[in-house]
Parts: sequence; C-alpha cells; structure tokens
Amino acid sequence: MAEPRIVVFGATGYTGRLVAERLVDLGSRPVLAGRSQARLDELAERLGGLETVRADVLRQNSVFAMVEEGDVLVSTVGPFVKWGEPAVRAAISAGATYLDSTGEPRFVRRVFEEFGPPAGRAGAPLLTAMGYDYVPGALAGGLALEEGGPGAVRVDVGYYAFGQGAASLSGGTRESLVGAALERNFAYRGGELREERAAARRRSFRVKGRDRPGVSIGGAEHFSLPRAYPRVREVNVYFGLPAGLGPLPRALQAGTLAGSFATRVPGVGGVLRGAGERGVRMIGSPEPGTTSGGLSWVVAAAYDAEGSPLSEVHLSGDDAYAFTAGFLAWAARRAASAGVEGAGALGPVDAFGLDALERGCQEAGLERVRVPVAP
Repeated sequence: MAEPRIVVFGATGYTGRLVAERLVDLGSRPVLAGRSQARLDELAERLGGLETVRADVLRQNSVFAMVEEGDVLVSTVGPFVKWGEPAVRAAISAGATYLDSTGEPRFVRRVFEEFGPPAGRAGAPLLTAMGYDYVPGALAGGLALEEGGPGAVRVDVGYYAFGQGAASLSGGTRESLVGAALERNFAYRGGELREERAAARRRSFRVKGRDRPGVSIGGAEHFSLPRAYPRVREVNVYFGLPAGLGPLPRALQAGTLAGSFATRVPGVGGVLRGAGERGVRMIGSPEPGTTSGGLSWVVAAAYDAEGSPLSEVHLSGDDAYAFTAGFLAWAARRAASAGVEGAGALGPVDAFGLDALERGCQEAGLERVRVPVAP
C-alpha cells in the first residue's frame, strides 16, 4: 500500500519552498499546491517533475479539492489569521493530517479551541505551530518537566536568535508579527488559560553567559504542555530581545499596552493592522539562501509550586527558517509513514512522544546543549 501523499500548500512562498526542497532532499515527492500555476510548474520542474495542484484561499472550493482522505497537508500560507482557515477546514473535511508553520497566537488558539473538537470527531489530527514557533519550546519544556519530576508544576520558555535581523524575515512572517503584537495574547496560570496582552511581563534567562531579557508572548506551549503534563499549573513563554537595548523592553511593554487599548476602539484595530502590513510588504522577502548563518537558542526552566528551580534545559541550532523547514519535513514524513497519536488539535509531545520529538528536532538541526549550573 502506497504511503499517503504529502501536500505542501503555499509551496512557492518562502517557507513553503524551503519545506518542499527539504522533503525532496529526504527522498519524498510532495505535491506542490499554490495560486500561481506558472510558479508551481517552475518549482516542480526544478525539484524533479513533481505533481502540482492549483489552489487559492480566495476560492475555497479549490482548497478543499486539493486534499484527499489520508493526505498529510502542510500549510505555509500566512498570515494565518487572514488566510489559514480554509486549509484547516479542508483537512478536517477530508480526514487528513494537518500541519502548519504559524506562529500567530490568535490562530494557534483557534486551532485548539475552535477547530480541534470537530477535527477530533472526524478523526483528523491538527498539528499547528510545527516550526520554530513553537516546537522547540515544547521539547525543551517537556524535557525540563520530565527532569524536574512530579513536583514540577511551572515551566518558563525563552526563545533567542543571534546573527539575524528584520531583513532576514519573510514578508509573511513580518505581517504575522504585526498582527500578533496588536491582538490579545494569552497566558496559562492557575491551571487555566487567561487573556493577556503581548509583552505584559518580562524576565531574563542566562543564555551564552549573559542575562538576556525577554517579553511574554502567547505560544502553543500554553496549550500543548498542560495537555501532555496535566500537573502543570503555569506556562510562560518569552520572546528574547537582543542585548544592549537599554530601556527598550519596557518601552515595548508600554507600546503593546497602548496598542491593546487602541485596537478596542471600533475601526482603529483594522487601520493599525492595515498600515503595519502595508509597511512590512514594502520591505519584501529575503532572497533564497540569505537567511542562513543565524543561531537559535531555546531555554526552558521548571519550577515547583513555591517557585524554586528544579531543572533547566537548553537547545541550540540553525536559524529559524532552516529549523522550520527541516522539522515540518520530518513531521510530514513521520505522519505519512507511521501516523500520529490521536486526533483533533495536538501538540508535538502528544503527537510523536518526547523521545521521537527530540530525534525529529535533532534531524532538523536543533540539539541539546549542556550548560554548567551556576554555583
């Protein structure tokens, strides 16, 4: 019996192209799906004569038509808050396995809370945020909780990137960041999800020999880690800021506070989002191959109910786009060959198990770093 098809939706975009190339490098022959038949044909020929399917989120019937029962659908069409829904619904309708590359808190929440229940009834696994956002934090957090033992009820995760700036971000990523900064975010405290603006809190982690600040964000870990570890009562996720910024972290907190109030005024939120998205589109996406050379670093720390530290895990590896492409390719191939555990909205620990997840991250270029414990 032939393995299920792997369909890469948004294959001619920046992230989609990287995923498709990685899949081919690993020996798969994915189906390439997207809006422009000419661009699909060009990419398909370059990658060895792959099958193509024309699909456009503005023509939702075409998105439903591209997915068949048992397929593994990898969606890279962002911003996901604007364009992501048709692919999720198509996967649920077909009973396909769904993966995406989003990092947008609002969309992550929709997948878990809105789309997860019908997907569970349909037997369709939904694996959202299966790239650098937010797989490394799930792995680091899971390892820290395992090593912290049964008393570990809180986990803090920090994401740091070195050697890359805003010019290395794709246009879709920058548009997503604009939306995420203006939308309401969330946190997991007291054993429940709570609404919270982006950058509401700040803390520092010891990374590469220095204390490095970060501000709070809504991540998939807020959903996935409590499901995998029901004893967990608090999950915090932080976006690391470069060193030497002086008062910028507090200024960023103030800015997101002002933005969160402004977006509650009728019409203002749409104006701010529209202006921000138009601005980032003027910059354009990076050229192929220009995002390499960066370094990613993820840290997770587990604590007991009194706030005493129990364990700390550090992961380090390639830049975010390289990891995203590598892990999505690994996860798609794993889902096609061996399936995933469960249906509905799943986190990476639920779907693959912690040991397999660690191997998948290693194959994608992210490995554990043993950091000496400070005396």
